[in-house]
Amino acid sequence: MEPSESPKQAPTLPRSASGGRSYSPRESAASSTCWFRSREESVTERLLGLPVHSRRVTGGAAAALFVFYVLTMCRGLSMYDSPELALVAEQLGLGHPFGQPLHTIIGAMLTRLPGADPLVALNALSALAGALTVIPATSFAETLVRPGPNCPAGDVRFIAPTVALAGIHPALWEPSTRIEVYPLAVFFALWAAARFASAVLDQDQGSRSYFATGLGLGIAASANVLCAFGVALAITPRLLMATARSEIPRRALGLVIAGGLVGLVTYVYVFAVAGREDVVVWGAPTNAASIKHYFTAADFNSKGVTSWSEWWGHLRELLLWSLHNGLVAMLIAGFTGYAIYARRRGLGRFFFNATLIFFVAFIARDGMFAPDILDYAGYLAIPTWIAASGVGLLVAYLAQRNRSLATPALAAVVLLVMIAPPAPYERTRHRDSFTWDIAQEALRAAPPHAIVIVELDHWIGPMWYLQEQRGVRPDVILLAHGLASSEWFWRHLYRRHPQLEPIELRGPGGRNGRVRRFLRANKSRPVQIERAALANRLGLPTCPSEWLLDVRAACGEVAHEPSLARYASSALAELQQGSPGTDGLIALVTLDRGHDLYSQGFPRAAIATVLAGVPRIAGIEEVDLSSIPLRIQPSVRPAPSYEPRVALGDAARNLHYASIIARATGATSLGSYFATWSEALGPVQPKFAALPASPANL
Repeated sequence: MEPSESPKQAPTLPRSASGGRSYSPRESAASSTCWFRSREESVTERLLGLPVHSRRVTGGAAAALFVFYVLTMCRGLSMYDSPELALVAEQLGLGHPFGQPLHTIIGAMLTRLPGADPLVALNALSALAGALTVIPATSFAETLVRPGPNCPAGDVRFIAPTVALAGIHPALWEPSTRIEVYPLAVFFALWAAARFASAVLDQDQGSRSYFATGLGLGIAASANVLCAFGVALAITPRLLMATARSEIPRRALGLVIAGGLVGLVTYVYVFAVAGREDVVVWGAPTNAASIKHYFTAADFNSKGVTSWSEWWGHLRELLLWSLHNGLVAMLIAGFTGYAIYARRRGLGRFFFNATLIFFVAFIARDGMFAPDILDYAGYLAIPTWIAASGVGLLVAYLAQRNRSLATPALAAVVLLVMIAPPAPYERTRHRDSFTWDIAQEALRAAPPHAIVIVELDHWIGPMWYLQEQRGVRPDVILLAHGLASSEWFWRHLYRRHPQLEPIELRGPGGRNGRVRRFLRANKSRPVQIERAALANRLGLPTCPSEWLLDVRAACGEVAHEPSLARYASSALAELQQGSPGTDGLIALVTLDRGHDLYSQGFPRAAIATVLAGVPRIAGIEEVDLSSIPLRIQPSVRPAPSYEPRVALGDAARNLHYASIIARATGATSLGSYFATWSEALGPVQPKFAALPASPANL
């Protein structure tokens, strides 16, 4: 129903002889859930096309959450896909499969606003979409409160504020405060669910609501396909059931499908920009083969679990992670709300359970699983927002039974979001520029016309953005090792640097063979590389440098803690654990560089570097590294690898590797000190063999 239409009123219940309202079996059976609103209190207001009890309260709650998100959001680039999404939005290019055209198109419009900082605008887009999700989450919950013999009354005025408070929880705050596609997808998917819930429970015989449901899902799919699919899967049983029982028109299914197809029209953008050569166009899907390659995500090596025991193990880790951050408490409280107000068949408990099971099962099947991967919060945002709706229902129930219960109920919600790490007052993402800074400094420090080979996302994405969009060091040849197997990447590289000597892409050795041929053809250029482990795969010797590694045979006799480690240490001291993921990234880059220095024969500098990724915790003292030799014989050493898997890095692993280096170079007591602290912060389980340094070199 649109705002221009006459609002539907709740049916007037016949009065009993005593003057109260009575319920007929026929009327109670016709309703799937329960309804609190009488004729005088029926929902007559709409916000963004959804029925709400009060536009002012719901809109105010969403606005307040938006202000909080903006104050605490990232102002620049974060990690994972953030730099790539920003790059293609500003360029009107094409990102990784499946294109995310909705985010690119809206982002392109925002970045072109006069006076707007493009990155602030793109981060604000996530904040706006996240905050607006309060509206469908509130509408969904209020729609379930209907009169019937199985349903208690509820004070729905408390739902919107409760949902907004729940939105402060780190699980919902995290994807809404950096450049990502999930907030957009979640908003439109839940908007579709709320629109459908209102239509099916009102037994709406019109067409508009069902078409709008499909349209919302189609638009959601143009931001993230999986988010839209999970919600569509969860509403399908209720759609089919209502159609079979003639509660809604039989054409409803067709209308939902038609709306979805219209929403997917945004994917025309993928083909509209596929032929552009002046911007980044991932996959260049211009013919049948490249289109298939792109939409099957052939550039990615997706690995699933190999056994049910592994899958169950991932579920256990997710449960422990959810207990740690308080998400389990929100899920339980949300389910309690649905148990009260969705006792009969409908969209309450089933919808909540179906989305939770779907997204948890999808995450647990990931063969590269780690519970702290930030993208998981994006996928879990849908069941988490639905849980927030259920928490709102629970508070509404308590407030209706006894108004004095409303205050402690809301206080419990506040307590939940205040103790879930990082607490609101500990969040530092608005000061986080770590990925931008290390990428910018690495580019600036590269030799003139150098070839820079990088592999991991936290180097590739921001360096790519800075060079192509901000014009930082356009003379540098940025070679993304992971994309070296894709011909479209080489074509893009040669278009940007036509002076490069050509190579034959097809040949022996696969991706590494291509890179070697490229380096041989352009051997007059200096080369820098991200890590010694990558250099070893390419057969390249490395020496220490300040931000990346120099590719050369002869190294000096002395190395010190590089600028990368010194900056990482200061960034960690400022941000602490208030910017999710960055503390892990700092631990990872310092561990990698420490391993590089150890392999190159500089154990003292290696230990100083890995310790730069350890936060300043009370009890960990400043240590004297004079017992560690400055120089030993270089050696190819196994890269440190640990169990259980983490998304990026962990300070306990840095301490463990420091203990390995110290013991291997004869500093046994210092090694034991590091090992003790590693166990205190861990525990950690190494998966690599520790090779001692040769006694002759100590």
